[in-house]
Amino acid sequence: MDLTIGTRRSSPRRVSALRSVVPNTLCVAAGFLSGFTVAYVGQIPVGELVLCAVFPWVVLRTAVNKGWPTSMQQLTWYKILVFLVGVMAIGYIGSDLYRGTSNENLARGWARVGFLGIDIVAFAYLIDGSWGRLQVAVLGVYLGQTVNAIISGPLFGLWWEFGFGYSLIVVVLFLIAGRSPLLQIVTTVILAGVSMVFGGRSLGGCCLLVAVLYGLRYARGLFRPLAIATALGALAILLVAANTIILQNLGKEGSSLERQSMIETAGEAFLSSPLIGQGSWFTSSGKMLSVLEENHRRLDPRFHHYSEDEARTLSIHSQLLVALAEGGIMGGAFFILYGMLLIKTLQSLTRSSVPHRAFVTYLVVSGLWDLCMSPFSGVARVQICLNVLACLLVIMQRNGELSETFSE
Repeated sequence: MDLTIGTRRSSPRRVSALRSVVPNTLCVAAGFLSGFTVAYVGQIPVGELVLCAVFPWVVLRTAVNKGWPTSMQQLTWYKILVFLVGVMAIGYIGSDLYRGTSNENLARGWARVGFLGIDIVAFAYLIDGSWGRLQVAVLGVYLGQTVNAIISGPLFGLWWEFGFGYSLIVVVLFLIAGRSPLLQIVTTVILAGVSMVFGGRSLGGCCLLVAVLYGLRYARGLFRPLAIATALGALAILLVAANTIILQNLGKEGSSLERQSMIETAGEAFLSSPLIGQGSWFTSSGKMLSVLEENHRRLDPRFHHYSEDEARTLSIHSQLLVALAEGGIMGGAFFILYGMLLIKTLQSLTRSSVPHRAFVTYLVVSGLWDLCMSPFSGVARVQICLNVLACLLVIMQRNGELSETFSE
């Protein structure tokens, strides 16, 4: 018996197994560890350190192949978004140098943009057109945040919004894939109601919009125009009424007033200088801090000023506005196209079948919410990256590049 033949036959199987196991493991590790942060040039998710280890290999593969190594990275949308991360970096660098940003804030701002680019490139290489790898990475991120909340306590003591809520929603939406459309819609509406009861208005609004958009695909005849109008109305309510419902109705809560004053300050900062931004973490500069404090005092006469430590950690709750304010129009270019991609993907999800459609729709809807109403820092970078890749997978699915055998 020739043992060399068996060895030669098993070798390709081992290589194939490694090609599957290694990316899957790295996706799980990068996702789950993103729920934990280390303090170094700001708060860096541990999962990003995993992606930093992968990044040089992707660059090497790209150089050897004289082009991006995976099919996902060949997509035009991917190439444009990566290019715009570079444009964003130029916008930040130019604005910081012009404004004379302090070295500490400059390092934090440049690191934020750099890590965003690393996350997108490394995760796109690892996921490589696989819905399964995207799903385990997303589930890992939210479960990691929940475990972190259990260990260290949730932000502001809000267990639903910063503890269990996100994880429960994505896990349930993942598990009900393949069930009847009615069951998925009803379950999503129930999740919306539970979120509202526990004070998670944004989570509830996102779930409600997901339920409407999911049902839109099954609306026929005269019901379809009505369903479209309902979906657009739900989206308008979620985005336009966010300021009044989430902020003004909670006007006696300091954190909400702080968020509103920061958003106003960011808008004013961009409009005052749209070409050259105010620089990285401009809210901690003396001039901008005084504007922010003035806006806060107008909303709450009891407020006096921020301490030095508070000023250093202030973060504007709008990914789009913070990029525009800090880096000017070049700094915000990535997020403008990112928003267009999210909206385009929502349109596709109402017409095309994709694996775990309610799950994917939730990622896109929550991505739109975060674009307008959440900060651009820490684990948000990883979530932005995974939202981008979910949109790219929808494009690949629609183009017939992925398997057509799946549970919707």
